[in-house]
Amino acid sequence: MNKELELIGFCGVDCSVCVDFTSGVCLGCRVSAHTTAEDCPTVTCCEDKNIDFCSGCEQFPCEGMREFFTESESHKAAYDRLKNLRI
Repeated sequence: MNKELELIGFCGVDCSVCVDFTSGVCLGCRVSAHTTAEDCPTVTCCEDKNIDFCSGCEQFPCEGMREFFTESESHKAAYDRLKNLRI
């Protein structure tokens, strides 16, 4: 994977601007041990489908992620980022 994309979560969120990541609370989903859908259903889904990002799924954006992408400006930006990755 491109080094630049390593800080982009499976959901499209840019970890480098996330307060949880910058404060050390979260290491980012690509290196954290998310072992259940409770931790992050998006990570579990992408790993199950063997895809790097939600946008790699035929159902993108799926019903489960539509609400997520409207929750905040960073989530809206994540959706736009994923649309661009899909090209």
